[in-house]
Amino acid sequence: MFGTNTPTIDEQRKAFTHALMDGNEAIIQPLFDAADGMRSDLRARGWSDEVVQYLAGAWLAAMLAKVGGA
Repeated sequence: MFGTNTPTIDEQRKAFTHALMDGNEAIIQPLFDAADGMRSDLRARGWSDEVVQYLAGAWLAAMLAKVGGA
């Protein structure tokens, strides 16, 4: 019915994931930019690099989970 060029489930999953990432770039990129700004601001305020990375990373992970619907 579909011929020999029918994509596998894995290929379909990868294509779907890429399409979601491309479509959400307008939403996701500002989150990365905000996390970078947060890192810069915290460093300028004298926070240690370890704390800066933890705080910005935790914030970014939480925001990505919200965007992803988790």
